[in-house]
Amino acid sequence: MASATQRLHHPDHSKITTVDGQGMWRAWKRGFTSNVRAFKDLIDNAVDAAFENPSVKKEADDDFIGRIDIYPDVHQSTTTGLCLLNNCVSTVAPLEKVFVVYESSKVDSGADAVGENGVGLKQACAALSDLSFVLVKRANNQLSFGVIAESLQLRGGVRLPSFNLIDNGKLYMQLEAHLQKPEYADVRKCIARYGAIELNDEPNFPVGMKRICEHFQKMDRKYHGHDLFLVIMDRIRHQSSKGDTLEQLDVHHEQKTRVHTLMRDIKKELPKTYLHIPDNLQFRVGKDRIEFKHWPQRLVELSYFTVKVNPNLMWNEGDTFRANDERDDSYLLRIFCGFDADRATLSDSRKECMLHLHSRKSGRLIHTDADARTKLHLPASGSDYSQGLTVIMDDFKGKLPLNPTKQGVAFAEERRGDVHEENLYQIVGALVHFYYNTHLKKFKGKTQLMQQVCKFGDWANDRHRQVKSCQESDLTSYRVKLKKAMRRIRVDSAEVSEGEDTLRLVVRTSSREKKRKTPTTSNAAAERSNAESNLLTTKRRRRAPPGSLKESETSYEEGEMEEMQVPRRKAAKKAPSNSGDQEEKDDDRKETITIKKSVYEELIREKEELRTKCDDAEKLFAPIVERNRKLKAKNTELNEENKQLKAKIKKLSKK
Repeated sequence: MASATQRLHHPDHSKITTVDGQGMWRAWKRGFTSNVRAFKDLIDNAVDAAFENPSVKKEADDDFIGRIDIYPDVHQSTTTGLCLLNNCVSTVAPLEKVFVVYESSKVDSGADAVGENGVGLKQACAALSDLSFVLVKRANNQLSFGVIAESLQLRGGVRLPSFNLIDNGKLYMQLEAHLQKPEYADVRKCIARYGAIELNDEPNFPVGMKRICEHFQKMDRKYHGHDLFLVIMDRIRHQSSKGDTLEQLDVHHEQKTRVHTLMRDIKKELPKTYLHIPDNLQFRVGKDRIEFKHWPQRLVELSYFTVKVNPNLMWNEGDTFRANDERDDSYLLRIFCGFDADRATLSDSRKECMLHLHSRKSGRLIHTDADARTKLHLPASGSDYSQGLTVIMDDFKGKLPLNPTKQGVAFAEERRGDVHEENLYQIVGALVHFYYNTHLKKFKGKTQLMQQVCKFGDWANDRHRQVKSCQESDLTSYRVKLKKAMRRIRVDSAEVSEGEDTLRLVVRTSSREKKRKTPTTSNAAAERSNAESNLLTTKRRRRAPPGSLKESETSYEEGEMEEMQVPRRKAAKKAPSNSGDQEEKDDDRKETITIKKSVYEELIREKEELRTKCDDAEKLFAPIVERNRKLKAKNTELNEENKQLKAKIKKLSKK
């Protein structure tokens, strides 16, 4: 019946194009720019499986804790590859369905899943290794075993064999019975290759089978009670070359170096790859627990905006400003902004506005722009919008169309993709423009802003400091209303709610803060305190930085305050005189201000240092000044002689 239906839809069945399995494998090998990017695709699948959906109600006896482990594949002290093991919050689909190319159960998952193209597992394994195994162990004692190998691919199609087994203590015998069939002779060769450990070892089928059975047994020891998914990649390729020879791949110490290098790079990249991994998801690379708190650790003045973006209607279409419209097809987008103190202090790092695009529920990093000022329609000259400015676009609703390798956004997939792209970057640019200028106004210029950001460099690198993830932090938030300004979108008005976990560049009350639309409780209290005392007072920061950054502290103790009188020169107007001139006189009245004693002493020290530097400069330039004076005197003499010569020439010409 099915074949008849197919013939009905395809009258000329012979003209259907078949897929060349060998050509597909070559394409998969070239799909990623690095091994780390390829391995991230595997991690995406593990995160999708182990990331519990908070919207799904848990049963009373369900104590699921997501776990992901990355560790080397070692046999008798010899490293032969790399393993990725994770448990799953829901039942794993049959392997024969998982192995179908370009078919995925996550296509309509929206924000819940990163992998949605049905090619991530196969493509990543092909990019990393010529031989990989997939092992599945379910809670009902059912097992699955699959092979992803270049040697199995055919001209007539992609071949990814899989086998269903039962966990009854006779795993070796079950798998061997399947592989005795003639059509699986090439699979036996793959397992025999896996049994060759050292460089000169011959393919060994029994050793390969034993290693696979041991992996099944270890899976149960690590986790218990849920479906488990294990990917084994044999002989990891070189990071920068896809054409390693067999001899290069089989040197075990070379393979150990590659595996540990890849694990080191993964360990470094993962914390900034995902924004919203919860603390209860246990993620380990080797023996090290990975924490996803990269940006709260590094960013000063970390704040966020939540806005709506319309993917179909141009913001300025028909001469009507529509950026504030909240239509049914608009979606929510979250924008994090902050100043990267670590990047600002490194001399060899770029300081321009950096844009990171994250998407889906897990907050997966999709793309990074090292200098996004032009893309965001911001001035890109000099040090404008620099000072380590960092912008994070969080597409937590999963509305951006991603390309298959999750390395960019495929706007061309949408009917009005150009409109979607224009609206997105216009709105984000408006928010970044507002955020940057809001903090720039607190300082005398960009240089002073840069100096203040750099003061937090040591604090950003303190790995022992307790911080929360972006999702769990109480960060400063802005509610904005947009307006049209020439050919750009800009912020018309804003309401701010200051967060407890945001590290501030400057913490002081001022007239600017008093003009906020909706001041927070803490700010309102500070304003009342200032009105009562009529003093310039520095408030305590909610999260005080460590003692190594004395100059950026904002807390004070009563015993550390010192009162001093400074003259305030105020121009007082007098009545105009008969000539109409307006005279001024200086008012030498003195004003008492309150200042921190340590700050006062620091100012005195800086004053003395400046005086010393001025004296040194005068001594250094004294010979130059003296020489310049002599040259001026000599020049004057020459000018005088020149005048006299001109006068004599004039007299002689008259005669």
